[in-house]
Amino acid sequence: MMEMDNGTEQLIIELREGKECAFVKVFRTYYAPLLNYAGRILHDTELANDVVQEAFCGLFERRKELKGNMLLRPYLYKVVYNSCLDAIKHRKVESNYINQELLDFYFSKVVETPEAELLLVEEDLIGAIQEAVERLPERCREIFELSKMEGLSNKQVAEKLDISVKTVENQMTIAFSRLRKELEWLLCIIFFQNL
Repeated sequence: MMEMDNGTEQLIIELREGKECAFVKVFRTYYAPLLNYAGRILHDTELANDVVQEAFCGLFERRKELKGNMLLRPYLYKVVYNSCLDAIKHRKVESNYINQELLDFYFSKVVETPEAELLLVEEDLIGAIQEAVERLPERCREIFELSKMEGLSNKQVAEKLDISVKTVENQMTIAFSRLRKELEWLLCIIFFQNL
């Protein structure tokens, strides 16, 4: 898509001047495609949203540096791409650090004292799972509890709540995704307990 048309240079001028209408136009034009792009790279809608919002904040902060002949679309995509790479690197570093800290704690404290391991598993595990389930969105939690705590099939849950089976499946996917994120630290403990 060629971006240089009669209005592009004027738009850059208005952006440099800090005109709100210019930012609104750029935001409305590029927000959704950039969010889609970042989402495909990061596989995390919330993080993708943060990255795209930061790109627009950066555009505003650096508005006086914009050149009249620049193409906004490639510029914004490049900024989002670089931010996605930074986010992925940060996530890997953070994940490695958290996993190492968890392993250090586990091997230095829990493994040395079997009583602590039993207490951890019996109290923290159950409590953490219950808290994570309680933090699910209301409808999502209701469906999850009917399915996993009452043992109803997706069809039975759908009939009971007068919703489609597809809705039940979607809500269960959301529940599992959120619970996996929240309880990731416990999975390591469960894994080592069963070795």
